[in-house]
Amino acid sequence: MRYQLSLSILILLFIFACSSKKEETQKPLTEQQLRFEIYDSLVVDYLGNLYLADISEDGKTFLLIDQQTDTLFVTDSQGTIIHKFSKKGEGPGMYPEGRLGPPRFLNDEEIIIPSWKGFYLYSLSGNATRSFSPEFNPTTSFVNQYDNSLVSYQEKIYYPLEGRIANELGVEGREFQTKVRRVEVLDLSSGKFTPGIPFPKTSKFSTGEKSFLNVNYNTTLTSKDDSLYVAFRNEPVIYGYHFSQLDTPTTRYAIPFKEFIEKEPKDAEKFGPYEARDLYVGAINSFHRTEKKRFLIKYNRGLTDEEYQEIFALIEKDQEAGFEKMRQINTNGSILFDGKSLSSLIKKPKSLGFTYEFISEDEIWFSPDFENVENDYSVIYKTRIISN
Repeated sequence: MRYQLSLSILILLFIFACSSKKEETQKPLTEQQLRFEIYDSLVVDYLGNLYLADISEDGKTFLLIDQQTDTLFVTDSQGTIIHKFSKKGEGPGMYPEGRLGPPRFLNDEEIIIPSWKGFYLYSLSGNATRSFSPEFNPTTSFVNQYDNSLVSYQEKIYYPLEGRIANELGVEGREFQTKVRRVEVLDLSSGKFTPGIPFPKTSKFSTGEKSFLNVNYNTTLTSKDDSLYVAFRNEPVIYGYHFSQLDTPTTRYAIPFKEFIEKEPKDAEKFGPYEARDLYVGAINSFHRTEKKRFLIKYNRGLTDEEYQEIFALIEKDQEAGFEKMRQINTNGSILFDGKSLSSLIKKPKSLGFTYEFISEDEIWFSPDFENVENDYSVIYKTRIISN
């Protein structure tokens, strides 16, 4: 009898635990307090500002870069440096005029670097293997060397390389918006570049009536399985495409930010010259599709014209006070989005910097905050998203 009673209590406790866990996982994102939890790290015997650019598919090889010297490092999972090289410059096997984004592993044997002249490929030891240049002169309205928008899928590269119609229409304006394609697709077998992804019909940028600032439709890409996801910098929307059909999105996710400052267009033929305050608007800086069918989004709220004028007037008098006020008003950081609702900002330890490499919600690698961390070695922190 005593045995049966004890067994009944254990069963009840098990049911209660399972019920509590289920209740926690079903808790809406809006009610969760999320944070990045550090649970491991990669330590490299190198004194410099390293950030993680990519991890091989099997998780055993790491690609890092020193932003100050543009030196690439290939290490094992223990942080041992296997190869180290720099290829920025002029001459055979070099990529000229700098990178447009971080280097990536193309496969087990090659690294691909997006540059101002096209794509340059190297072996893991740094030997030049292949290069691909489009038939037009690439241009860009906005460069973020930390933004990984290079997508590889079935022997093709997808990248927001601009400039195809620049000779005809310039790089912005009402007619430009109706004809531009936001992504170039490189077939690695043929070496041919093909334009894809016009502005979706539901996008505010899909118009020949008003002109938008070209910086604010800077394009960011990510992928998951057989889908390519696209976001434009100053539009709170994510568009999803099948790789087989890049003309029309199959999904559209409107992001319900509490505040997201959008830049008004102009009635003129072209937007024309712009001022610094035009850049301080809401911005989707990067995003990733997670294994839980959610998006991890890094964004800025932005500043209104009035807030911008007030803050920069204060900066002229007191820089520290002015930038502190900007940090308070211009909300920025990472959130989770499930297609309908948003989490609050995901909290992170002060030791973490602003760049990260996303693998899954249980594996997100952060560079350190170099202003607050001084070591005789380089460390990359492995984190996961947890709910308090």
